Amino acid sequence: MELMYRRKVLNKSKTWKNKRENLQISLLCLILCGIFPTLSAAEYPVTVSGLTEPINDVILSFDVNGTIAEIFFKEGDRVEKGARILELEKKFEELEVRRSKLIWESKVEVDSSKVRSNMLKLVYESTLSLYKKTGSVSKEELDKKQLEYDLAEAEYQRLAIAEKREELEYRMAMEKRDKLIMISPIPGTITELMLDAGESCENRQPLAHVVDTSKCLLVCNIEAPLAQNLTKGQNVDLAIPVGFETLSLKGTLIFVAPVVDPASGLVMVKAQFDNKDGAVRPGVAGSMIIPVQSDKTMDGNDS
Repeated sequence: MELMYRRKVLNKSKTWKNKRENLQISLLCLILCGIFPTLSAAEYPVTVSGLTEPINDVILSFDVNGTIAEIFFKEGDRVEKGARILELEKKFEELEVRRSKLIWESKVEVDSSKVRSNMLKLVYESTLSLYKKTGSVSKEELDKKQLEYDLAEAEYQRLAIAEKREELEYRMAMEKRDKLIMISPIPGTITELMLDAGESCENRQPLAHVVDTSKCLLVCNIEAPLAQNLTKGQNVDLAIPVGFETLSLKGTLIFVAPVVDPASGLVMVKAQFDNKDGAVRPGVAGSMIIPVQSDKTMDGNDS
């Protein structure tokens, strides 16, 4: 009896073991056959590293040589777009602006010439009327009055053109003077001033560095297969270290390179993110989290 009982228990355990193995095999077949497509097509994140940089970063210089006369801000100061940062010595240019302005605004010659032309026009028209109606004026006298009027009108036109030229010279003098004033093209912070007041500078020599960190970029170079489905305007998750913590941010792709770098086989991608609070200091490394379909891995397309 004891032997028969042991045989029954052994046969029962073998039966459960076979059933469990068959169930495992069936589940594996269902997965491989695509009965659970949500598992095969699930997304998983891929993290790529990159560097942050400000979206607006300008180094300013002059097109001419000169001496710095005055600096209106210090390093670290916030400036608005159009703010005057510094200027060169411009006494001669100021005098030239004043001189050309006086010449342009002097209307005496032009006004008197216009009055004379109008008077001679009336005289000529009166003489022409008499010549036609009464014949009391000779043809020679009529031609003389017409010539006087034509000469006066030509003189007025010459002076009017000269006035326009004087206006252009005045505006050119102002442009030449304004080239000696450095204006910030963006709102931002002055991070560096290369020279002090009284020092000389040369043409194209860097003098001021202005950076706007209110919006920044995370620039990554990623493998071509990962960039295949990325599009401009797509939202991505960013992770950027701030101090001893990692800040999670939302970014928007503003650039996906249309070509692959032949040397590295990588694609440049830029994601823009807001940094109005200045929490991120541009220049630090960061990460971009890119969602990838797991079925690509199964097909061997994902590197």
